[in-house]
Amino acid sequence: MASFLPDVQSANRVVGEIPPAFADLNKGVKDLFAKNYNIGHARIDVKTTTANGVQIRGVGQQEIAGDSPQAYGFLEHTFTQKDYGLTLLERWSTDNMVTMEASVEDTMMAGAKVTFVAGLSAQTGKRNAGLNFRVRRPFLHLTTDVDLDFAGPIVRSSAVTSYNGMRLGGSMVFDSAKSAITRYNVALGMGASRYTLHAGTTHFRDFEMGVWNRVDPQLEIGFQSNFSTQGGNTLLGVAARYDLDPTASIKAKVDTVGQLGLSYTQELRKGINLTLSSLINGQNLSGGGHRYGFGLEVSV
Repeated sequence: MASFLPDVQSANRVVGEIPPAFADLNKGVKDLFAKNYNIGHARIDVKTTTANGVQIRGVGQQEIAGDSPQAYGFLEHTFTQKDYGLTLLERWSTDNMVTMEASVEDTMMAGAKVTFVAGLSAQTGKRNAGLNFRVRRPFLHLTTDVDLDFAGPIVRSSAVTSYNGMRLGGSMVFDSAKSAITRYNVALGMGASRYTLHAGTTHFRDFEMGVWNRVDPQLEIGFQSNFSTQGGNTLLGVAARYDLDPTASIKAKVDTVGQLGLSYTQELRKGINLTLSSLINGQNLSGGGHRYGFGLEVSV
């Protein structure tokens, strides 16, 4: 029987760069400054896959700072039917929120993905729903997320195009209840496998810049800068990651407000990673205000 599904493998052979989503244009720098820094939390993330292919994930997080530390967690399972490009996800969280996601990918068109999201709060009875659209093609990445709010849908859209390593993108948020664009961003960048350059603006008022470079297979460094024409201090930061060996890595970051971040990740055994992190107030070393974090990732 002839299949109505597109030949995804043939589509993947199309020559041309598929650019990242707008939110990932500066991903290398963002990961250096944020990933593996569980500041103020003790977090455990457990993942496993059953014999019939269902992926199960459980996350628990406990604040370890503040006067009234909060705890949060969720349990989710994901079922994927690759023959039909179908993925189903269900999540239960400790705040009594139940979320369902159903997505279809590469069925109507190679590179296209449609996701329906619905949520229900068992405690308050509040409901929410949304539709997400993604199109990933050579030289183009489009996204549209629609929050189906009864007061008026909120639409978030973005587009990124690329050619020969150059990337140009934009995003906007449209609030139908106000009939107005409440936020818009523009970004320009360039990059390859070993470096990226990024510059972006929000409302042509707030600006950011990022530089990421993989110096060698063990070392990567990044730089970021944020400033606003409305006044305030310009924030500059430098971060780096170094792989000590295939099982251990260290990260460090520092900025112009005196915050020094340190992180150490160790693979205890295959599929089990331990991360210890801290954020030191460099402007007042003896006065306290330092924070730390702990993370454990288990994949079995």
